[in-house]
Formats: sequence, structure tokens, C-alpha cells
Amino acid sequence: MIKGKKILLVGPLNAAGVGGRLEEMKVWANALILADCEVSVFSMFNANSYFGSIPVYESLDILTPFSPKSLLGKLALRIWGSKPFKRHRDNFYLSRKWESFSTRFDHIILFITDSSRERLIFESSSQTSVLIRFTGTIFDFTNLKRDAGLISLPYRKYVFHDPALLFGYSPAIPTHFVDQTVIEEEKLLQIPITSSLATFAMIGLFMEVKQVEEVILKFAQFPDLKLLIFGKGELESVYEKLIAQNKLSNVEIRGFYPSSQMEQMYSQFDALIINSTEETGPMTGVEAMAAGKIILSKRIGAMAGRLADEQLLVDANNSLENAIESLVKAEKDTIIEIRTRLRNRYIESYSNESISNKIAQVTLN
Repeated sequence: MIKGKKILLVGPLNAAGVGGRLEEMKVWANALILADCEVSVFSMFNANSYFGSIPVYESLDILTPFSPKSLLGKLALRIWGSKPFKRHRDNFYLSRKWESFSTRFDHIILFITDSSRERLIFESSSQTSVLIRFTGTIFDFTNLKRDAGLISLPYRKYVFHDPALLFGYSPAIPTHFVDQTVIEEEKLLQIPITSSLATFAMIGLFMEVKQVEEVILKFAQFPDLKLLIFGKGELESVYEKLIAQNKLSNVEIRGFYPSSQMEQMYSQFDALIINSTEETGPMTGVEAMAAGKIILSKRIGAMAGRLADEQLLVDANNSLENAIESLVKAEKDTIIEIRTRLRNRYIESYSNESISNKIAQVTLN
């Protein structure tokens, strides 16, 4: 491992500054700084100060001499983001200006889905080392099969959260597995573990893929239990209407908590529900493990390997209703044992130290 490498983290960030991609980029940035690397971040747009003192760039910084916050910068940004420039934006990563910028770095790490336009960086003939950290589930491996032609280029790698995300496919490109860890580890590990199992929660962006509406309706069957919904997004009004129409006094929307307040959020409930149709992690899974919470999850992303417990995995043989009923009836000692076991699994396999070491090894070796 050679220290002092210059690393560029690349990923499309949203204007709200929320989501698993941003949190994961923070984790990788921290890990690589610990490995004595010089870390920078690039996003096509929305390159705000999410990373402390780490330099953050966006496309306008490369294309013009104007600051995005200046009057000329704001005008240039509107023009660059307009419809007539779509083709130029789509091909930005093949441009000479991008090539000139990217050659400053020893390694580029892409935090992208398989359909992101940033994939062009990986597919290009650039002699800079490029690694993809997939942040979305892949169901069609056409792109990965085509990537076999890139094996002659220097240092092209894939990094997945878990082998389950490959569905048995074996890529030609060198492939590694590095799961997630949490930003506020110390605070989450200090949350007391109790035998309580009265309050459940869902966390994340309010998107269709999270299947929040389905869980809201299920809690009509559990009037003595509470469901808290944390996050924000365009579906919030839909959730509010559903709660009101069904007169669900046991379901509440609690809003978005930044990572700096993570322990305040996790202290409000006993169990996390992950009902998404697809995930790569999710990061909320390892956060809940560190916080010592019960987790009920669909068999998606890395969750089956993390939980290693059939009674906590929701599928056709173990519905969410059945899983909740079974746990509510369990002895208090059983609840404490499950919560303690999940926290211990986090400490053993998903801690900051463990994941940081894996990130440095995969990136720099």
C-alpha cells in the first residue's frame, strides 16, 4: 500500500444533501484520509460543503473560471443545466476538460448505479485507475459483460456490498466486497439496549422503492404499537393523507435527522423495518445494528448476510405481520439477546476500523 495517493470520489449528489450515497462517500473519504491519502470530491451538480475541509468540485468549476455562487456563475449554471446542453452534459466525462482534471488523481472512485452517466469514466481509455462502488442493484449484467474488454486497462475494479448482489454472476473485472459502516459509531454504540418492543420505525428518502405506504397500512392491525417514519421526500404528502384517511393515531412522520443527530433519532424507537423492493445495503441496516435495535428486513441487498437470522427476514414464508407478532410475544430476555447479538455482529464485522481497513486495502493495493 502506497500512502500519499490523490483520490477523487465521484457521485451525483442531490440538492437536499441526503441519502445513502452521500453518507457512504463520507465514510470512504474518512477511511482514505486515515490511510494518509489526499481526498477530493466531484459531483456534476450540488457540490456543497458536505465533507468538512475536503475540496469539493462540480462541473462548473472545470468548465468556467466563475464561482457557482457568483452572479456570472449562477447564470452559467442555468445555461449549462438547460435542455440545449443535455448532449454536452451526457458526454461531459469524455471531454478534454474532464480528462485534464481527472489526470490530477491517482485513483477515481465512482459511487454510482450501473446506469449513471459517470460510468463513462470507467469505460473510457483513461490511464487513471478507476473503481466502481455500486450504489444500486444490478439486475441486467450486460454492462458488466461488456466491461470484460477493459481488463487490459490499469486498475479497473468493482466493489459490491455483498456477494448476494451478484446473483451468482462472476465478473471478468476484479471484484471486491466491502460492506457499510456508520458515521456516528461511538454515539450509536452508547444507546442502551432494553427489552422494549413497542415502537417501530422506517428511515430514508420518501420514495416508491421504500414501500412505506404498505407498512403504514399494516400498522392498522397493531393499534398498541407505534410506527415512526423518519426522512423526507416528495411522497410525504401521500403518507400524511394515508395516515389521516385511515385514522392511524399510532403512525407519525418525524422528519429528517442529519447524521450529526443520528443517535437522537435511533433513541426514539426499538425496531427498524426495511421494506424496500431493492437496496444495496442499506446503511440504515448497519446503523440499527450499531444502535442495538431489532431489525425486520426483506431479503434485499446485504441484509440477509448481516442479520443471519431467518426470524428477522421478511419473505413469503415469514410475513411482516407474522414477524412482528412473533417478536412482540417473545420473552424480554429474548429481545435483549437479539438486540445484543446484532450490535456484537456490527462491532465484529462492520465497525469503522474493520470497514476502513477494507476500503484502504481495496483502493490502494
